[in-house]
Parts: sequence; C-alpha cells; structure tokens
Amino acid sequence: MTDVLAYTNYGKVRGVYFDGVYRFLGIRYAKPPVGPLRFMPPEPPEVSDVVVDAKEYALKCWQTDTPRIEVPEVANSKWNVSNQKIVTGNMEMGKGPMSEDCLALNIWTPDLTEGMDLPVMVWCHGGGNLAGTAECPHQDGFNMAKKNGVVMVSFSHRLSLFGYMDLTGFGGKYAHSRNLGNLDMVAVLQWVHDNIRYFGGDPNNVTIFGESGGGGKVCQLLGMPGAKGLFHKAIVQSGGFQAIDPSEGRKDTDAFLAHLGITKDNLDRLETIPPQDLIKAMREINAARANGNYLNFPTTFDGEVIQYDPFDGGVGSEYCRDIPLIICYTREDMALLALFNPEIFDITWETLPASLRGFGYTEAETEEIISVYREILPTPTAPDIVIALMNDTRQLKFVEDVSRTKDGKGGAPFYNCIFAFDSPDPVQKAFHGTDVPFFFDNAYLAPGMYTAKTKAAAFKTSDTCGSAWANFARTGDPTGRHMPKWLPYEQKNRYTMLISEECRLVSNYRAKGRELVYRMQGSRLPNLGRKGGE
Repeated sequence: MTDVLAYTNYGKVRGVYFDGVYRFLGIRYAKPPVGPLRFMPPEPPEVSDVVVDAKEYALKCWQTDTPRIEVPEVANSKWNVSNQKIVTGNMEMGKGPMSEDCLALNIWTPDLTEGMDLPVMVWCHGGGNLAGTAECPHQDGFNMAKKNGVVMVSFSHRLSLFGYMDLTGFGGKYAHSRNLGNLDMVAVLQWVHDNIRYFGGDPNNVTIFGESGGGGKVCQLLGMPGAKGLFHKAIVQSGGFQAIDPSEGRKDTDAFLAHLGITKDNLDRLETIPPQDLIKAMREINAARANGNYLNFPTTFDGEVIQYDPFDGGVGSEYCRDIPLIICYTREDMALLALFNPEIFDITWETLPASLRGFGYTEAETEEIISVYREILPTPTAPDIVIALMNDTRQLKFVEDVSRTKDGKGGAPFYNCIFAFDSPDPVQKAFHGTDVPFFFDNAYLAPGMYTAKTKAAAFKTSDTCGSAWANFARTGDPTGRHMPKWLPYEQKNRYTMLISEECRLVSNYRAKGRELVYRMQGSRLPNLGRKGGE
C-alpha cells in the first residue's frame, strides 16, 4: 500500500492506494459529540492545519444489540447460531470497542481527480437506530470502486439513547435534541456534497442505499426537508418507513431518566455519566421487560427533523417524486422475525392452524392462508407458510403500497427486486441480510453464504448485484451483468427482478399472496420486540 493525500474543506487527509483504489477511513464529518455536545445536533468538524491520518475506521457508536436477541434462549438457539455462522463477516451489533467519537465516514474511489464526476453511493448501515456499524468486510467498498467505477461512501452515526433519546421536553439547549442520528445523516450528505469532488465524485449524482434499518434510514431521508437536494437516487433493501409518535418516544426517555435518578434539576449529569454506564442502565431496564415492550429509543415522527412519510401519497410525497427508487428484499426476509421468535421454526403441519389462529386469524382465514401458500410455494414446510405470509405482509405489501401512491402521477421510475440466492441453511434459505455482501460485490468476503458446490454461482450473483447497483447509480437503469432488461414496477405489469445465479424478470410476483394480505389487513404477526415493529 502507498500513502496518498486528499484535500477536504477541513484540511488534508492521508489514506492509502492499493490495486487501483484509493481508500480513506475514519474521516470526521462532525465534531465528537462529547461533553456539552452530547445530545446536541452535529457541528461541523474543526479545520486542521496538519495532515490527518485516515487509515483506520472510527470505533462504532455506543450501543446494545436488539434486546430480544440478547435474551439467552434466543441468542443461543440453533437457528441464531446457524444465522450468525452464515453471516460471518457482517457487522457485530452491541459488541466490540465503542466510542462517542464515532461521527466518521469512509471513502473508496478509483480516481482522485477532481472533475471526474464519478457516481457516488452512500451506504446507510443496518441495525435499526439501535445498533450497527460501517466497519465490516461485507460492507467494504473496494470492489464497487475497482470493478464498477463508483465512489463508495459509508458512515457511522449516533445510535440508541445517544442518537434518539428525546430531550426536547426540557427546552433550552435541548430544544432540538431528538432524532439526532438522522441529523448526523444529513451532516454526512452535506459533507459529501461539499467535498466529494476532491475524491473524483459527482456531488450532483449521489445515490443513498441501505439494508434493514439502513433501508429504513433511506426512507426517512426521503421525507426529511433537511436532506432534500443532497441525494438523487435511492435504494431500499429490506426496509420501510418507520417513525412513531413522539409521545411514545418520550416514554422511553422518562423511564430511562427515572432509572438514573435524573430530573430537570440535575439534567446536566447526562453530560458526564460515562457512556458505558448509560448502556448498562439501558440493559438493566430491558432485563426487567418483556418482548414487545423493550426500551429502544425509536425514531419519532417529530415534524421537525422527519416531517413526512414519503410514501403515503399525502403532503411531502413530492419530496421523492423525482427520485428514481429501487425497493429490494430477500425471498425469505422475514425468517428474521422467526429468528426472534424461534418457536416458529418448530411449527408442524399439525400445529400450523392453531399457530395462525394464535396470531389472530380466523379459522376461515387460516384455511385460506394455508391453501394459498401451499399453491404458491414449491414443496413448502409449515414454517415456510408462516415466513412467506410474514414476507408478503411486510415486504410485498410495502412494494405495492409505494407503487399505488406513485402510479399515474409521473415522476421517476420505481423498480423492485427480490434477492433469491439460497444460503446453506435449508430452513432459513435467502434470509434477511444475506443480500448485503452481494450488492457490494463481496461474495468472496462472505464464505458462509455458499458451499463449495455453490461458490461459482455465488460469485456470478455477486457480480450481477454489484453491477446492477452501480449502473443504477450511474444512469438510473439498474440492469446489471448477467441480467435481462429490468423494467419498472408499475400497476399494469408489476415487474419484479428475481436475482440469483440466473436472473428472471417476472410479472405479478405472488399475486395471490398480495391479494390475500390486502384483504387480511392489520399486523397480526410477531415483530422484533421494538416499538413500531422495526
């Protein structure tokens, strides 16, 4: 590796060059939010007169994992053990070194020449607003820069209580202290807009993309006036728009402060309590709570930072009218919900009717669900029925909802795809998160995703996925290598690209499942144990 320098508006940074790619890690896009800046909106970084090293990732933000997965019987279930083995190389949530000095971004670029105007892709990591990090092999941007000619950016932001505790009720200096993690994201996009030209990127061709909670962040950014004009295309992977009423968020704040013995009279203590003690307090509270009632500091629909649901067809939906959009999910995405509720994997044909009735479906609805999915799915098991129902209720319906709000109103095209490459787990198959290394063209960094027999197919699929995302970022057309022409999802034909070793464009994917979940409206299925069902 060779040291290289790049300019920014805040001074020079020193990264490395290796095999055609320039890499810069841990560039601060805001001041460290510590001391009096804890629980404050992000502030621009200081200008440095000396060259700053940008060779290592910043530490992840202080966090816990999703409380449900920290329950021993869930964490140690054979299903979670299999899941974690397969996704080796993905981010570790709630573990490892952490710091409040986490407001940093990372850049991979094939060319540092200003004026190259390469397409820019900004990655929002998963983990909800609760956990996660930009640092892991699956999310390495080297291949996207080298093979596909894009400038890749990833970043970390404040999470959990540090990014989403709502202190606005105290007024004064805390008047804007909520949804801070989302304000961090706007700061990232502003930094990219102002500086990415020094890294060969085009500030007027920025695509935001993210998976799971990261997909949710993309949806939220689409409804945030502060982010308008800072990105031009969007990709949502296994996510959706989720933000709850601020009154619910304040309940978490009230419970947390009461546990710490903090009132308006000693509120400044929040600036000095060690971060690990704040995380410890959060775990103590959740240890005494049940699934569905965990303390998690959700993103709130505050009307200031997050003003609109971009997909409800109402005021604010024009924010994303002219933003080309892809919504993608995995074929067995909601095996994740079964992972958090492992008893689902033990359902048999004999117990399936009772299980569905236990979710709140009537006897007639139960019979129809079983009949429809036995017809739709090839040789299904009883858990397959439940996972497919959850997928269509959460993912397929979201795609259809977005299409219905956009259809006939002009605007930019909307595309849909389903990642269908099977993992080695014959029960969980193409489960939530298995797509991430493929869309970074990093299958070779995810050996748990394939066997010796399926390795070649995995690498081909990885090449397809990386090229599709890069082509979309470059031109707005997501047709990738080894793929037929990808057509938009519209109400007339509802085109969906099924992505695997051999990609297929299909029309009206799982139409009977779509019709079923629309008739059986209402969420009656398990969730992740977070408010809002995130």
